[in-house]
Amino acid sequence: MVLTPSSRPPRDPTKLQTNQCVDRNRYIQRYIALLIPAEEIVLRALAAVTVVFSFLTTTTLTRAENILFFAAASTADALNEAIKTYPVKTVAVRVSYASTGALARQIENGAPAALFLSASPLWTNRLASKNLLANDGNKPFLGNRLVLAAPKSGRVTIDIKKGFRLAEKLNGGRLAIADPSHAPAGIYAKAALQTLQVWNELARKTARTSDVRSALALIQRAEVPFGIVYRSDVIAVKDVNVIGTFPKSSHPPIIYPLSIVKKFETPAVRMFYDYLRSKKAETIFDKFGFEVSK
Repeated sequence: MVLTPSSRPPRDPTKLQTNQCVDRNRYIQRYIALLIPAEEIVLRALAAVTVVFSFLTTTTLTRAENILFFAAASTADALNEAIKTYPVKTVAVRVSYASTGALARQIENGAPAALFLSASPLWTNRLASKNLLANDGNKPFLGNRLVLAAPKSGRVTIDIKKGFRLAEKLNGGRLAIADPSHAPAGIYAKAALQTLQVWNELARKTARTSDVRSALALIQRAEVPFGIVYRSDVIAVKDVNVIGTFPKSSHPPIIYPLSIVKKFETPAVRMFYDYLRSKKAETIFDKFGFEVSK
């Protein structure tokens, strides 16, 4: 049998698109069937090549896409659980937790984060003003409450109101707060204490940390008698008590915007973003003490 021009394969099957794996395999099999009869060993070799080629193509198609996620330290427990329940197994989400200000600056400097969960709209607004976020990515996602917390062994009750005597209750110790120069939890804490007219007497008695989880750690280790953290932080641990909740009117609303970084937006990133806003993910964040924005 001689191959005529019309019976020859129109092109090399290895140049077919990767999303046509099945058609390509059939094409290769037809290509083999049209060959001039040859030694059986040659046909077996070609068949083996087809199998290997199919395996390599399938491996390529199912390779996981990596998504780098920058998130406020206070969201760690809830976000980790949400990621574990994400049903798309061809996506690998890696999260870097730190203070919102530090993460925002890294994004400004070109860090390859595709998603940014901030503990303050101030930082996302700053990124949006520099055209770094997708148009509909910078939306309120979660809310939280600010609380006064103490080690589990503490048995103190404090009524949080204007002029409350927290400085006296420290008994020479310090009040743990996230650094108000850049960490949202510290900014909210300072604002609340200023509204309640006790910041001036407490400012020099604070133990300032890089982020709110570090402040929580000081409370857990009983290195401080009190600290100001988020309600979600206390729910995530077993060795800290809530002494009181700050009035919402004492500080700006605690809002966590969820943003997509424009430069690194892909269909997989958008899909994971939509999942985090789903009912299934909402139940997880609610369990950890967050208020989910509708």
